[in-house]
Amino acid sequence: MNENYFRWPAALVLSAASLSAFAHGDEPHGDEPHSTGTAAASEPRFEAATEAFEMVGRLENGALTLFINRFETSEPVLQAKVELESGEHKAVASFRPGPGSYVMNEPKFITALSKPGEHPVVVTLTSGNDADLLEATLNIAPTVAADENERSKAPVATLAGTLGVGVLGAGMWFARRRRSNRGDRA
Repeated sequence: MNENYFRWPAALVLSAASLSAFAHGDEPHGDEPHSTGTAAASEPRFEAATEAFEMVGRLENGALTLFINRFETSEPVLQAKVELESGEHKAVASFRPGPGSYVMNEPKFITALSKPGEHPVVVTLTSGNDADLLEATLNIAPTVAADENERSKAPVATLAGTLGVGVLGAGMWFARRRRSNRGDRA
């Protein structure tokens, strides 16, 4: 059999597959740092620390969850009084013994924090004889631009995949047809 007979379908398939390389986004390449693709990292969060306490806050499922530990020992701070303030909004977080966290779900406060932009958050913490202020900024990225970017990639990826499958199918059809034509001549 002629070697060129198999080369053109392979070349078409490889060409179609290379089109899918254009379907990816503007992620970093080479030595540039890559973002973590975990679900936890995609949720808006902030961190703050003082000499006495450290805190991580996550905005998720219509609530702000706070994890507060002693700075030196990383021991969870349990049953503390936790007051939050951001702009004109003030609220108290309640302690959840199971996970050892604090949750604030005051609707107006959560709505204000959920809007795109930078939101300064001040947490007043009182635990026994210790009291401290922890300050952080919650950054909420605009989602409309990201959603539009993802939607614009979908047709390119679909076209590349469809073209690749179509070229592969056409190559197989031509190969089978050519074999059957050669069998008729013999």
